[in-house]
Amino acid sequence: MPELSIQDDRAVVELQGRQAVMALARQVSVPLAAIASVEVVSDGADVDLGWRVGGTSLPRRLWFGRYRRRGKGRTFAAVYAGEPAVVVRTKPGEADWDKLVLTLDDAERAAQTVRGAAGLPSSLQ
Repeated sequence: MPELSIQDDRAVVELQGRQAVMALARQVSVPLAAIASVEVVSDGADVDLGWRVGGTSLPRRLWFGRYRRRGKGRTFAAVYAGEPAVVVRTKPGEADWDKLVLTLDDAERAAQTVRGAAGLPSSLQ
């Protein structure tokens, strides 16, 4: 699974091994000050990612890499179907990524950690 951590003033996603190959990235990050919301969804496959522009996807199974939607910005995904996912949205124009969608080992705990580091209310979901 991807790892989400707080390093200095950024939320950092790190991928290892085959996940890094599928996503065409070992690490992506967004500034904590740019985070607008953090939520947990019960199934990461339900999040509309847009069109894949780099990475790997297996329909109804997994989505790794970069996605775009016209007028909606850039999304980075590391998602397995049927698993809970953390969705981190950023303020428009303040980060390289408009949305991070990540299947993590403990999605609720990771979401609370990012909310706290970004200064967002813990009840925001």
